[in-house]
Amino acid sequence: MKKQLTVCRYSFFAWISSTKVMVFLLYFIAVYQLFIKPYIEFSRQINSPLGTLEPFLIMTSMPYAASLFPLLTVILLGDIPIIDASGKFVVFRMGKTKWFVGQMLFIVCVSALLQIFLLLFSACTVNVDSFFKNGWSLPVRYALSKESNILDVFALDGAIINQVRPFELVSITFTMDILHTLVIGLVQYSFALTGKRVLGILINIAMIGTGFCLWYVNTPFKWALPLSHAMYTGHYDRFYNKTYCGIGLSYLYFFVLLMLLFFGAYRLTKKSSFHNIEVVDQ
Repeated sequence: MKKQLTVCRYSFFAWISSTKVMVFLLYFIAVYQLFIKPYIEFSRQINSPLGTLEPFLIMTSMPYAASLFPLLTVILLGDIPIIDASGKFVVFRMGKTKWFVGQMLFIVCVSALLQIFLLLFSACTVNVDSFFKNGWSLPVRYALSKESNILDVFALDGAIINQVRPFELVSITFTMDILHTLVIGLVQYSFALTGKRVLGILINIAMIGTGFCLWYVNTPFKWALPLSHAMYTGHYDRFYNKTYCGIGLSYLYFFVLLMLLFFGAYRLTKKSSFHNIEVVDQ
């Protein structure tokens, strides 16, 4: 396992030194202005604090905001596998299997790190007037009422509030986003090995865009794509009386999909000479 962690660390330091990481800050500023700030203003209007974790959950559970996070990962993981001047030497020294596992660990670490940063940054936005408790705040609940100045499209779905508490939703969100990022990373990794890095980026964007459109029109076909499974919204009816897709089925969906992608990517790794992979300048 030591060699796999070495590959992961090597890729991580090469990735973190890239200027593309600054895209994360632009992403956070955009989602703060669009999705968090209206809730902060509404909470002050009704003189009731938000929950410390709620800004993070607004960004990762509301479909209009949640669909932006996988797009961010597509941008930030567009260079994987990171091959610089000495990268091919690392591959041949570590062995293809260990290098492949190290790359998968790297993708998981990037997804977890991005979510941790997002959680910390979002918590800081309501640090002055917030409460840390496993329950939904009045502003989030009142946002569903007609008297709220929060637009319907920017309000958390009632199914989320009725079906799950914030602490549990944070754990579900972390897990689902990591699984979704692994799907994105494996697709990008596989196309990069065949020398079609740009095509991999376009396919990932198309999957996310199509998944959002299918969710928006609320067709059963939305469950064919990973975005609907990664978002808690849409799994359950707003008032407990109907389950569209149990969260357990979504975990099974990702397990099967990832096994297929792992198998395909591993076979490509074993067959690849790594001479056709574009060298990335960080």
